[in-house]
Amino acid sequence: MVKNKLKNLALSFLAITLLLIIFTPVNGYRTIVGGQTPVEDVEKDKAMQALGRFAVEEHNKNQENDGDTSNQIEFSQVVGAEKQIVSGIKYFLTIEGIENGKKKTFDSVVLIKPWSKSEDKELISFSPIQ
Repeated sequence: MVKNKLKNLALSFLAITLLLIIFTPVNGYRTIVGGQTPVEDVEKDKAMQALGRFAVEEHNKNQENDGDTSNQIEFSQVVGAEKQIVSGIKYFLTIEGIENGKKKTFDSVVLIKPWSKSEDKELISFSPIQ
């Protein structure tokens, strides 16, 4: 009787452990699948710098379309970046720029859809860091 209870308990424990292992979404870098991962050496990464420049240009275009041409931002550099795999690749950028003669830092999110022919880029958000 005691042996059966211990056997059932051990099997239950094993089954729960296996389920946890199977359904824990972790990749080889010990990050959660679908989570944000840092981009290394963004200051030297030409693609990240180009993406930051795109974000600033799109932000400036949106400001112009809204009739506001007073706060145009001049791109300096991307100083930090993370990426997240979604339905495409979402980049979370920290951008340095110059607004009204003052150096400022901005947060930006850009979505790239690599499966499209032109690798569509979409500026999701752009805002100053307080």
